[in-house]
Amino acid sequence: MRTLILSDLHLGNGGPYDIFAGAAELPTLLDSFTRTPTHVVLNGDSFDFLLNDDPLTVDSERTLAQARALVTSAQTAPSLQALGRVLAAGGRATMVVGNHDLELALPEVQAVVRGALGQPANVASRLVFRDGTEPLLLEVGGARVLVTHGEHNDVANRIDYGSLLSTSRVGFQYPPGSVLVKNLLNPLKHQHRMRYMDLLKPDFQGAVMVALGVKPDALKVLLTTGTVTLIRRLLENQDLPPAFAIEPRDANMPSEADSQLARTLAEVDLDDEEVEALMSVLDPQALNAFDNPDALGRARLKLCKAGFALYARLHRKVAGTTGTEYFSLEPAKDELAESERLGKKFSHQAVVMGHTHAARWHQGNGRVYANTGTWISLLRLPAPDASDAEWGDYLQELQSNPSLDPSKQRLARVEHRFTCVEVAPKASAPGATLRLAQWKDQGLQTLGSAELPAGS
Repeated sequence: MRTLILSDLHLGNGGPYDIFAGAAELPTLLDSFTRTPTHVVLNGDSFDFLLNDDPLTVDSERTLAQARALVTSAQTAPSLQALGRVLAAGGRATMVVGNHDLELALPEVQAVVRGALGQPANVASRLVFRDGTEPLLLEVGGARVLVTHGEHNDVANRIDYGSLLSTSRVGFQYPPGSVLVKNLLNPLKHQHRMRYMDLLKPDFQGAVMVALGVKPDALKVLLTTGTVTLIRRLLENQDLPPAFAIEPRDANMPSEADSQLARTLAEVDLDDEEVEALMSVLDPQALNAFDNPDALGRARLKLCKAGFALYARLHRKVAGTTGTEYFSLEPAKDELAESERLGKKFSHQAVVMGHTHAARWHQGNGRVYANTGTWISLLRLPAPDASDAEWGDYLQELQSNPSLDPSKQRLARVEHRFTCVEVAPKASAPGATLRLAQWKDQGLQTLGSAELPAGS
């Protein structure tokens, strides 16, 4: 059966925090896959249960209310109904749990989602749910394709499935990245209209630094949310056993600790004057920042550039002047290493992930790696060689247009790149064709394609 793989939709509840950008495009894409039976795989973060002000706890009654708000939203419901039409046409669907929708592991939430498909129970039952304790292993035309969301390899967003899936859920804690969203990013968006915070996902550490640079006084909220406890949790989370038994990394590869909030903030090269000026804004008992505005300006610029650098590292190139050629599909070394590890461990010819929001394509060593990208907006950055003055203009625009009003976008502009992976069995021979594609102009445009032989 032909397979369509999507991830990181971040379907929302219609509230002010929503970030899903494909409300018009996704139903049309799904309807285009009703002509022949199709297996739709929604590979993590299909919904976003963090886009609200509720306490961050797995409470059955509250979680059910959140699920109902999500599936009935005017922006979300048409996509779920389109998924139902895929099932009614003889297809099936698999929804993989991600770090933003780990609530999908709960049977009562699964029932709410099936009920929103607009189909009889026997059709809706063709939607199944999977947690991330093991990757999804597909066989299409005899070719083997491994699918996993990817949060298993991200310390800040790794899910403690042992506690989540237990009957009592005693001891379960949300990943540190989720805590940052609730305790920091949501208040920044609500109180200071910093909509661009969401576009920096999933690198929440970078978002913290950008917020410090654009509007440091807004980060006083950070000092009231147990920052020290959060940093400690980020470090302690390194000991959480990852899903499907990751082997120790090679000593020459970047350490997982490099992605931690504490290390990230510490790596920003602020001199003593800049630290003092920044702390005078964050700490009401410190001296007034305007005693040294030059030092504060330098600190803010360094923090913003460091934070955006983490975002740019994920997308490789989110800057430029050549039309829509802002994004590189070539993965970084750590992405390739993990895809190669998984491919070898499970003996699969192709590995498909999500989570990073960065569409990827790579062929090599007899294996294919693809990342399905995201269906939220992406933020264009200044060119890599931009001067401090150009960066200053960019940050000034973010200050004056934090909600990213399209009519006011000049430098800090958003882009959309709705991507997916399609795996189609060959018609006349064993094997399959796997392609990374972008939905554009009412059709799928191929970004990368490979022929996969049937496995032995």
